Amino acid sequence: MLKKQLTRVKTGQESFEAEVADNIVKKFWGLSLRNSGKMLFVFSRDVKTSIDMMLLSEPLYLYFLDSDKKVVEKMKAQPWTWSPRTWKLYRPEKKYRYLLESFQELKLEKDDVLEFEI
Repeated sequence: MLKKQLTRVKTGQESFEAEVADNIVKKFWGLSLRNSGKMLFVFSRDVKTSIDMMLLSEPLYLYFLDSDKKVVEKMKAQPWTWSPRTWKLYRPEKKYRYLLESFQELKLEKDDVLEFEI
C-alpha cells in the first residue's frame, strides 16, 4: 500500500488538505472507489491528459491549474454508468500542470491562484 502524502491547499477563501498524486499508481487510481476527499495531481510538465470517471459513483469537480497554480478551467464530471452514453472523457482546452479533484464544489473560479507545497 502506498503511503498517503497530504498537502495544505490555500485559496482566497478557504484552506484544506488534499492527497497528493505524484506517481503513476496514484494517478491511475485517483479517487476511484471513494465517495469523499480531495486529490491534487502533480505532473512534471504541462499535459493535456483526459480524465475518465469509470470507477466513481459520485460526481467530481475538476480544477485544472497551470504551472503558476492558476485555475485555467473547471468542470463538473459525472460518473460512468452501464450506459455507454455516459462514458465521457474530460479534458480542458489548455494544457495543465496540476489537477485538483474534489467531491465537493470549491469556491474556485477561473484565474484564481492557489497556494500549496509539494
